[in-house]
Amino acid sequence: MLPIQIDLPKNFLEEEIRCGYKISSEMKKVWAVQIDLLEQVKKICKNHGLKYFADSGTLIGAIRHKGYIPWDDDIDLVMMRNDYNKFMEYAKSELEFPYFLQTVYTDKDIMRAHAQLRNSKTTGYMPYEKNRPYNKGIFIDIFPLDVIPEDPQLKKFSLKIKFKWKLLNNLVNYKYNKKNIVSWAKHYLIVKPLTLWMDYKILYAKYERLCSQYNNSEFNRVSYIAYSHGKKKHIWNKEWFDSAKEVDFEFTKIDIPVGYNERLKTEYGDYMVIKNVPSSHGELILSSEKSYMEE
Repeated sequence: MLPIQIDLPKNFLEEEIRCGYKISSEMKKVWAVQIDLLEQVKKICKNHGLKYFADSGTLIGAIRHKGYIPWDDDIDLVMMRNDYNKFMEYAKSELEFPYFLQTVYTDKDIMRAHAQLRNSKTTGYMPYEKNRPYNKGIFIDIFPLDVIPEDPQLKKFSLKIKFKWKLLNNLVNYKYNKKNIVSWAKHYLIVKPLTLWMDYKILYAKYERLCSQYNNSEFNRVSYIAYSHGKKKHIWNKEWFDSAKEVDFEFTKIDIPVGYNERLKTEYGDYMVIKNVPSSHGELILSSEKSYMEE
């Protein structure tokens, strides 16, 4: 039995063919768990007047397929940083087991520049994460959007963010990575001295403040700068996210940004052309009815 609260339409979990691609019953179950997670996000946002938006492949799917891209395996959402921070606070007290909001602050040895909402009674992780101590349930991604400066200031800002991120990533993930003399030297001769042996969560809080330093400025472009470090394809006009419109997504609804067309064209070009490409996650280890804790 799926550990979800939503009611599923009759036959939703049955295997089917979409765009010539076979979607297995097991993947349908994974989708059901993720849509249940989406409903948790929607509920909190509605209760507190927060805005969220479908993004990336989820946004393409909502526009082109009125649901998932047939070969997709996750849901991506974005929020402006102010709403993102408020959502993090409300979720702490309003989400109950098996729902778990995973961030650098809420779990052990995790270093991601975005949040993931997970279902703890399921399994969803990448192979390299198998022996890591954090929650590895099926998830959806929630990315913060920050205001960014104009060129040439952006280049310097992006380089600074990218450098700080590399320090953080090394500080947390060094013990899990394959080690050699170069990685040892980088960690103990560069990273440790520069971070002054401080707790990585304190350093990450400083990183987030750096990424969000222009949010009260007059600049009119946004990006998930904390995650993509200034990549051109991830830079969009702020006004594209001024408001949301609700569209169909499988058997429910999802919010998309008013400037969805421009946002998608910036990254994907003609996003209405169907291209069967693999998920960015690669081969996820997935189980909709067995907890990662039982492995």
